Amino acid sequence: MTKTVELRNKPELKFILNSDEFDIVDSSEPKNNGTYSYAEIKSAELNSERTNWLISTLSIIVDFLTGSGNGGKFKTKANLILKTEKRNFKIWLNDADYGKAEKITELLNNKKTYTQQRL
Repeated sequence: MTKTVELRNKPELKFILNSDEFDIVDSSEPKNNGTYSYAEIKSAELNSERTNWLISTLSIIVDFLTGSGNGGKFKTKANLILKTEKRNFKIWLNDADYGKAEKITELLNNKKTYTQQRL
């Protein structure tokens, strides 16, 4: 059973899900590419895009003091954080299908739990 889920077309970002492992193809961040076992995943965490209020507030204060006109809202982009036994990595979801990313996160967490119970 192999299933391919494409989150983004350009640059390519897709997950290829197999029965015991999955592949990541991330053209924007090649260091994320590879094959990973569900058993080695400790957690998969999806973070939506949100405003970074600290940076935004500081930017507005500096703008007010200097009169430069560059102040505004600064956003932290949506990302998927995968934590494994050996490393943690962040997959940026710029222009990606967030709904599919939610399903991938849920699937990885479910597979992780199922695989750990099987061992």
